Amino acid sequence: MFLFAVGLAACAAARPPPVSTAAPRASALFPLAVGNRWTYRVQFLGASQVLSVAIVSENDGRFSDNRGDHYLVDPAGVRDDHRYLVRDPVEPGQSWRSVISLEATESYRVAGTAESADVPAGRFAGCVRVEGRSPSRPGAVQLAEQTYCPGVGLVRVVTYEERGGERGPPQWREELMAYRLVPAK
Repeated sequence: MFLFAVGLAACAAARPPPVSTAAPRASALFPLAVGNRWTYRVQFLGASQVLSVAIVSENDGRFSDNRGDHYLVDPAGVRDDHRYLVRDPVEPGQSWRSVISLEATESYRVAGTAESADVPAGRFAGCVRVEGRSPSRPGAVQLAEQTYCPGVGLVRVVTYEERGGERGPPQWREELMAYRLVPAK
């Protein structure tokens, strides 16, 4: 009986550790390195086009892409020139606001973590969905659902107009088709 108990304890100790369901840090959801490249299929008003985004330079931790946008990782999260895209801690319900102009304030909320995303580039797990709301036109709000996946980056954006709490049909849909990340140094 003693040997059976020792054997049982050994088997219990040999089990793999449980898979972590903790949400990743913001920096893991938006990998920044010169040479990283993402290609998206964009659908808007019945038209479809391809959008390519590449990180082309870095200066003192500030990364620039081929469209002239800039990104920075700081202790609070990942931001562009106007707003935090993702903030730490990345957990459901985490929210923040960004003042864009005297007339416009955007609000953001982590709407989901540990989600999966199916896009043309593949199926990704452990993703985080962020909802952003900004004023649109009188009586309406622009809602943007952005899905970020660890070690990949932004994989999907879908925008809607909300009026009186009612969400309209998708207006803009952007999905990752392909990506290439440079190896970490």
